Amino acid sequence: MFTEERQQKILELIQQTGKIRISELTEQFGVSEVTLRNDLSLLARKGYLTRTHGGALLQENSIFPGRARLSFGGKGVPNLAAKRAIGKRAVEYVESGMNILLDAGTTILEIARNLHGFRNLTVITDSIPVAVELSGEEEITVLLTGGVLRSASLAVIGPESWSMLENIHVQRAFIGARGVSAERGFFCGNSVEGETKRRMMAVAEEKFAVVDASKFGASSLVPFAELADFDYILTDRLDDESLQAQLADKIEIVTCTSGKTSGSGVRK
Repeated sequence: MFTEERQQKILELIQQTGKIRISELTEQFGVSEVTLRNDLSLLARKGYLTRTHGGALLQENSIFPGRARLSFGGKGVPNLAAKRAIGKRAVEYVESGMNILLDAGTTILEIARNLHGFRNLTVITDSIPVAVELSGEEEITVLLTGGVLRSASLAVIGPESWSMLENIHVQRAFIGARGVSAERGFFCGNSVEGETKRRMMAVAEEKFAVVDASKFGASSLVPFAELADFDYILTDRLDDESLQAQLADKIEIVTCTSGKTSGSGVRK
């Protein structure tokens, strides 16, 4: 069981009973007390629970009290293994001391989960889950854009975020998409979301499209960028050789798997 999956199970248990003891968790998960104490301490820093001697209590004012929101980016997320592989690879392009932009979405959240341990890093994001994931890191400054909260993605977008983006500069921007077409580029769900993504890209030195394999050949309502607008596309695989050839003429493709990473001319 992955660490994130175990922590999600712990949250589900404590939500049911209001409290939990480490001795009970040790028996259920078969891991050491040290590991479980670390799990509880991390969840406490994120505001989900309060640590007690030998266990924890549910935090009554938890910022994500609903079970559906607690599971964002966890069990039930499509193509989770692929998204985790992409997240691990993406942070190889990040260095301590940088300013970076993280878009919203479950693949982007996996990038955030691999940023722990970076120093003097500033992360600008429109994603509530990303901000919460990094909230316990003393060496990472998180700037949350303003805007209207979208309940499905827990992202804040709109003119308020655009105003903020006009006044920043970042070294890297990691942007998600709902679909990728060789002819029409990258798609998202609506025009406001598309404008937010374009403004994020406009302030970045290097731009990374972050999509799993299911997005290739798919389309959505609004095209927001052409292929050549990005420097790299990070994905788990691209099986269509014809599509790969069309994409490779316009953008650097980086394929990411659990055990290996490949790409033409990609920096290691």
